[in-house]
Amino acid sequence: MEQILKKLSLITLTATVLLAHTTQKQNIDDAFYEQFVKSALNATPVLVRDTDSPLGRYNLYPKELYLKTLARAHGHLCDGLILAYVELSHALPKLFNDGVIDRTDIRVVAKNSPCLVDTSALMSGARINHKTLSLDNSLGGSFIVQRISTGKTYKVSLRDTSFLKALKNKEEFIKAKQKKHQQVTPQDIDEAEALELNAIRYMINTNPKQLLTITELKNYTYHFNISDISSRSDVINKNVARKK
Repeated sequence: MEQILKKLSLITLTATVLLAHTTQKQNIDDAFYEQFVKSALNATPVLVRDTDSPLGRYNLYPKELYLKTLARAHGHLCDGLILAYVELSHALPKLFNDGVIDRTDIRVVAKNSPCLVDTSALMSGARINHKTLSLDNSLGGSFIVQRISTGKTYKVSLRDTSFLKALKNKEEFIKAKQKKHQQVTPQDIDEAEALELNAIRYMINTNPKQLLTITELKNYTYHFNISDISSRSDVINKNVARKK
């Protein structure tokens, strides 16, 4: 009986340790993802269609693509990723009668931004190396999406960008400091991230009919362009200290 109790105690202890370890991992994994986004109006997953293998046929069933998956793959949850997700999650399904995004049949034109390009590629299947993802910095925060097989094309944009003004001013302030080789402070980053969070809250919770303009482009001709390629911008402050 004593041996049985010892075994039960060991099993219980092991289970407790494993549970604590799992919980800790989950908590760490959730640290990059704001809780309020999970149930937000514009965080609904989209349905995507792919092929089963490198030389395979279409999947039998579509799969759900979640905003959190994109944030994990991109590296962070930011205003650019949210902007791209909200715009593309409403524009891309319009290319297909069943609303399922066929990631084998899409071209995208986007501004050269780590967030906008990553989101475009992950959501649409468009890629620079396949000449289906083109760069055009004049688009700003807008996108052009086209179904390759039909030529059907839409442009999606924010109706009003005034809510981004304070954030953009702060970002320009930080960039100006860097150009002058001045120190970017923890307070600079904290202030920018606070403004970014406000922008995220607005985009993720605003009715898309109020937030977006989606326009069909008749007889649009896609041109592949990579002349706007530049160095990565979202890592330049990675070593700025955090406030203690």
